[in-house]
Amino acid sequence: MKKQQYLSNSLAKKCSAYWLISFSMAIAVFYSISASAQENISGYQITSLVSGVIKQVYVQAGKTVKQGDLILEFDTTLIDSNLAEAKAMISLAKINFSEAKKERERAEELYERTVLSEHELQLARVLYTKASAQYAGAKNKLIHAQWEKTHSKLYAPFNARISKVSAYAGQYVNNQFIAQTLVVLEK
Repeated sequence: MKKQQYLSNSLAKKCSAYWLISFSMAIAVFYSISASAQENISGYQITSLVSGVIKQVYVQAGKTVKQGDLILEFDTTLIDSNLAEAKAMISLAKINFSEAKKERERAEELYERTVLSEHELQLARVLYTKASAQYAGAKNKLIHAQWEKTHSKLYAPFNARISKVSAYAGQYVNNQFIAQTLVVLEK
């Protein structure tokens, strides 16, 4: 028993030491990344949360922009496709939800009259819950697709001079994990 307790304490100390070293290294890496990023900032970095192919860049380094000027836009072919798919999925999910709701109500009524088994009632309830979740998911997909469509164009947030343009027409931008700097502005 004592030997087993010693082994578990020893293992816990090793794991704690490993975690502390890993945590310290992670902080050191995070700090060095943050520090180097801070040193390179010479203006306001313009990024987008939308991923896709850039259709056109409307600005050039050295030029000035006014607040609201179009900086760049993404190709919306896939965004429009996702929007159409989301609308179709809403229609289908709405029909399935309506039908599942009617079936659940019918099953509850028949169960009250002791014509339907409890198992069949539970199946109707599960079907209703599933249809409800699918309808909610379809609504969320539509919201996401509409958001992407709205944010497929980047506008100048304030009057500024363009100090750097990193984006170009035809460039694929993947902002799934880290938002890429597309344009740098100076006030």
